[in-house]
Parts: sequence; C-alpha cells; structure tokens
Amino acid sequence: MSVIALDGPAGSGKSTVAGMLAERIGFLHADSGAIYRTITLASIRRLGAGQSPDEFGNLFQKSNLDPDSLGIQVVVSDGKQSNCIENQDVGLDIRTPEVTGRIRYIADSIPCRNTVNRLLREFAQQTGLVADGRDMGTVVFPDTPSKFFLEASVQVRAKRRFEEMLGQGNSSQTLAEIEQDIARRDEEDRNRAVGALRKADDAILIDTSELSREDVLSRILAHIQFRF
Repeated sequence: MSVIALDGPAGSGKSTVAGMLAERIGFLHADSGAIYRTITLASIRRLGAGQSPDEFGNLFQKSNLDPDSLGIQVVVSDGKQSNCIENQDVGLDIRTPEVTGRIRYIADSIPCRNTVNRLLREFAQQTGLVADGRDMGTVVFPDTPSKFFLEASVQVRAKRRFEEMLGQGNSSQTLAEIEQDIARRDEEDRNRAVGALRKADDAILIDTSELSREDVLSRILAHIQFRF
C-alpha cells in the first residue's frame, strides 16, 4: 500500500495539489471531501435541505440514514475520481453553498465517516493513492510515511474560494461572507469530537499562502522523490 496523505483546512490548496501530484506520479487522487459532499447532497435530496443548516442537521440526526442506502457511487477512471448519485455525476452540484453549509453534520456522523474511510482504504489496496482531507494522516492512513499538512491564512483561502466560485459563474456569496464561513469552519473542524483537523506529529508542514500550486507540488516531490 503506497499512500501520500495531504491534510489541511478548507481552501489551503490540498485538493488541487493532490490532483496535480497524483497525475505527476501516476497515483489515484482520492478526494475525501468530495465524498462527504456527495453524501451530504444525497441526504439533502432524501430529507430536504430544511430552512437552515441547523434544521437540516436535526432532520439528519433523527433520520438515522444509512449512507450505504443513498445510491452513492465513487467511480475511478483513468486515475480520476467521479462522484455519482444513482449513476449521475454530481461533481458540480456538490460545490454549492447549500451543500457547504450542511456538510458538517455528515462529517460528524460516525457511520458516514466509516463509509468514507472504508472506500479510501479499499482504493489504497488497489493502487497508489494521494488522499487529501483533514484526518488522512492521523486517522485513515496513520502508518504512511508520506504525510503533509498544508495551511494558509484565512484571507488567502477565502480569496481562492471566491475566485473559484466566480470562475464557475457563482456569485452567491461575497468575499467577506466566504471569509466568515471559512473562519467558522476552521473552528468547527479543529474542535470536532470525531476526525478533528490536526497535523500529524510526523507530517511535513507547508504554508501555501505565498506559494503557487507548482511551488507546493515541487516541495512535496522533493520530499518523496526516493520513496516512489
């Protein structure tokens, strides 16, 4: 099992860099956040979004939904991960503010975490894997020797997310609103009872605030060049 684990807060660039790294070395990029988002979207479609994220959270907690009953498929083709519900690709649908505001309830669910972690470990038995998330190096793949923790300032991460949304034609949130959301999510992620965001003791820390994606990729490649 060859796994490279990239952890870090939302907007730190870990998913983008993980995809670039996987392509460079011929590994599969496993995006755990996208799987959680897919479960969130499927749960919204099954239960309704509620009038607010908190109302959705109450609906979800009372429902005792089995994540394996939601028609979710994670498809791997040509080294790429596609996230589907009932055989339909939902890659764009899972990036909406509605999903983002409700994902924390899914991420706090032990059955959902177990489902996602099982899928990731199954992938790792089949192929070399670059896995990104918030607990890849601490919970899912604690024994891998290749662990990295990417971070950046809240302001930089908010600007990245804002520009990404504009590029998708989505202007539903202002930069200030995104910055507030990211700061709130950081606090929630670091204080979760299950799967909290933290750097593994043996992970290499990379601050991406002033680095391009290519710079981050080069630093990671320099560390792993003799391992793969």
